[in-house]
Amino acid sequence: MKKVALSILMFCGASVAHAATVHGEHATPMPAQDQPKTAQHPNTNHDNKASVSNTLTVSNCWIRSLPRPTPSAGYFLIKNTGANDAKLINLTIGEFDQVSLHQTTNEDGKSKMSMAHEILIPAGGELKFKPGSYHAMLEKPNQTLTVGTRVNAEFTFESNEKVITTCEIKPANTVAG
Repeated sequence: MKKVALSILMFCGASVAHAATVHGEHATPMPAQDQPKTAQHPNTNHDNKASVSNTLTVSNCWIRSLPRPTPSAGYFLIKNTGANDAKLINLTIGEFDQVSLHQTTNEDGKSKMSMAHEILIPAGGELKFKPGSYHAMLEKPNQTLTVGTRVNAEFTFESNEKVITTCEIKPANTVAG
């Protein structure tokens, strides 16, 4: 039991260190009142009047539970049954004051996380957001979320379509949905 508890603590500590290091590489600090509550493409005129999509679905959404104020991550599968590529431009999860979209890549044996601005879901295809790849970075939780609870997430696409789904809060040591 001690080994399990120690492993979880080490994982959480490593997550905090990784988030602090990686975020420092690409984020410019700004005052809390100026920070966005959602991840949004910078050139988007998002007006929250998007229609529910008939061709895009989001499933298997889960969020890794980490102690506040540690940044967490969200993972999900987006499927596009439409005839055109879709571009994800915005993600809102009300329980987090800051949501951004990232991609983890490996360069010369080193893992690097960066903001993802062009997230395309191919026509007739899918894109899986998973550990070590694309993911939603969830920062500044505005409440304590317990394992097993569910939260709503709203995905908006460049075509002015949206998808609303629920995400389950899972333990810190979860590696796949």
